[in-house]
Amino acid sequence: MNDVLYPLAAAAAWTALLYRLVRGVRRDARDPALYVVCGAFGLMGLVFTVSTPRVWGAIDHTLNVPNFSLLLSQSGVIAFSGTIQCLIIFWTHDRRHGWRRARWRLLAVLAVLAVLAVMAVLFFGVHPGPERIRAAAAAYAGDPAYALYLAFYLLMVAVGVIDIVRLCLPHARDAGRSWLSRGLRAAAIGAGLGLVYCVIRAATLVGAQLGVDPQSWEFLVPITSSVGAFLIVVGLTLPALGPRLSAARTWAQRQRSYRELYPLWDAVRRTMPEVVMDARLGRGGRAPRFVLRRLDERLHRRVIEIGDGLRQLRPYLDPGIDVVAASSTDGGDSADGQQAAPAVAAQIRAALYRFEQERRARIDAQGTATATELTRRQRWDTWAGTWPAAWEAAHSQRRQHNAVARKPGGRARQQDFVGHVAWLTSVSQAFATCPTPPGAGATIDIDMTGRM
Repeated sequence: MNDVLYPLAAAAAWTALLYRLVRGVRRDARDPALYVVCGAFGLMGLVFTVSTPRVWGAIDHTLNVPNFSLLLSQSGVIAFSGTIQCLIIFWTHDRRHGWRRARWRLLAVLAVLAVLAVMAVLFFGVHPGPERIRAAAAAYAGDPAYALYLAFYLLMVAVGVIDIVRLCLPHARDAGRSWLSRGLRAAAIGAGLGLVYCVIRAATLVGAQLGVDPQSWEFLVPITSSVGAFLIVVGLTLPALGPRLSAARTWAQRQRSYRELYPLWDAVRRTMPEVVMDARLGRGGRAPRFVLRRLDERLHRRVIEIGDGLRQLRPYLDPGIDVVAASSTDGGDSADGQQAAPAVAAQIRAALYRFEQERRARIDAQGTATATELTRRQRWDTWAGTWPAAWEAAHSQRRQHNAVARKPGGRARQQDFVGHVAWLTSVSQAFATCPTPPGAGATIDIDMTGRM
């Protein structure tokens, strides 16, 4: 288990170090918190790199000191617990007060060096034994010198992780629902697992003194230490990485909306190309389904063009239907909106058909059908060639009031752009996938204004 979990934890720490260092230097190279967090990641990466069995053995073989990697890794843990406390002070206070509060923490870190010196003396006082790459602590816990060494180590680590939890949780509550709050909570959970690690190691120490073999629970050590370290890495990275994750999620949602709006937008641009801002696309050119540049601008343009087209369809909808918003601020995600979308899509198809018939009749009566118009008609006929002939007859009849319940407060109108896009998306998908219109007797109130 050490061969897998420890390299993964080391990779996470070194990756986080590289990310924070590059990003931090670009934003504010003089921020002291940047170098504290990078030092914390570097110590964590060192601890788990050294604890990896192959690296452990290579270091000990090179130095010809059995289990010297144990002293090196545990010293890194103690130093890490000190730097993490300084980091939390910087996180939760302004820079001036952060320095004042962190000074004492930094002095405590320096005091750790004296303790490390004592631990080094105790470590070298342990009777030399065979190399123990995966279970050195459990193997030597019965030695009095090592037992004292381990007691110093556990005491300092326990104080450090308890202080981390004590500092993180109150400020996580004050930070509200933010990435800083999530990061502090993740770091607190990781420190809590560090405390569990201390309990396991204390059980190793006590069990060895009582003649109990501590090897039976040694498998818990890599689990608690590596998972705890990973959570601390995540916690320290989230405040910087979280907003980027949110932006990526928003970008993906808008990309999906842009793509899913295509069927409805395509119907509008084929029937009334004059509402399409890009003339090339209005003449039947190919529009991208996936965009990388100016996504927000293109999404807004697509929504506006759909709205312009739907406004022109108002006179061609069934005359007995009051066309009002079927969406609400939830963007049509409610049960009402989901039920309404297929019926709205069928009404739009019928209106497009009637609009196209009247458009052709008007142009032919004037004798002004240009070559561009004739090309548009050919493409429109090809695109609409699979429409059931019964649609026009089905939608020319007056329908009874729909069974879809309205929400309290009258007509539901779209309140924001995100909700409006979600509603148009549901209609667009129904437009593309619904093979036949809903049966007669389903009248849906819809918003054809295209307002945002």
